[in-house]
Order: sequence, then structure tokens, then C-alpha cells
Amino acid sequence: MTSYPGADTLGVVTKAPTGRVDAMNQPITTESVVWVYGCVFEPVTHISAIEKQTDTITSAEQAWAFLPYVAGVGVPGVDDNGDQVAATITNSCWIRPRRADPQAQRDYKVLGLPQIHYDIDGLPDHVLVNCEWRAG
Repeated sequence: MTSYPGADTLGVVTKAPTGRVDAMNQPITTESVVWVYGCVFEPVTHISAIEKQTDTITSAEQAWAFLPYVAGVGVPGVDDNGDQVAATITNSCWIRPRRADPQAQRDYKVLGLPQIHYDIDGLPDHVLVNCEWRAG
């Protein structure tokens, strides 16, 4: 049985190239978002925000995202049209928290691949995703 780890809503953002470039010759991408309900999004507080002072100042924040997992389906989600889809999470995706705090304004880059965690009976229960927001 799948349990929902929490009450947060997370968007799994995929950015696909359109084949066009902007005025600065940067690729124009289009976003697709799959919203996943019943998640936990937790910034890693023992690391906290990192400031490295060199020639440039770069701020970063690492976070963990726990998403529900349904055996045979994957991570259940809803796209922008309201259709039920399975969210595909790779290291080319971003996690977008839907919250009323400053983290809701940030897209966190997925680091590595998601890890499936199992319950005491050996059944898949939830997915852990490590992600990071980096400014600058």
C-alpha cells in the first residue's frame, strides 16, 4: 500500500528545447510541469545556505524531496491539463515546491537519480530526490 509521506505539493519540471534561440543566442525552452501531491519538501538545515566568497558570490541551498511511489505506476501526478500521469524524474528535471514561503519562488535542480525506499514488508513506499537551488 502506498502512503503519502506528507502534505506538500511539488512540481516536477521538465524543460524541453524548442529549436529556437533568443536575442542573446540562448536556447528557448518550454516547460512542462507534473504536480505531485502528498510529498515532503525539506531544506537540509544542517548544511544551511552556503556562501562562497571568491570573485563572485554564489548562494546555494540543498533540499530533500520525498514523493509517493505506486508499484507498477511510479510517482503519481497530475499535469497542467488535470490528467493523471506518472512523473518521470531524471537529473535533467527541477523540483518546484508549491508553498507560501520563499522556497516556492525557486526551482531546485535534481541531483542524481531518485532513490526508491521500501517499507518494512519490502514493498516500494516512496522516492527520495536530492536537489539543489543555486543563485547567481
